[in-house]
Amino acid sequence: MNLVELNAIKTHLAQQVAQINRINVNCESCTKFAVSECQEFKAAPPEDWIRGTVDCEFWSWDGVPF
Repeated sequence: MNLVELNAIKTHLAQQVAQINRINVNCESCTKFAVSECQEFKAAPPEDWIRGTVDCEFWSWDGVPF
């Protein structure tokens, strides 16, 4: 590997990390959230979880970056 290749890899990895960091971990981005209800718990989550950052072990993302 030469310097050009190393810099290309570093740039690519930095872009990947930036994209991953833009993922919002909240109910709105969870695949289990539908019709204002968490399908995992069959209940409406607290309002601050819907748009705020959550620490839910059941959170799941569909992989679509928008």
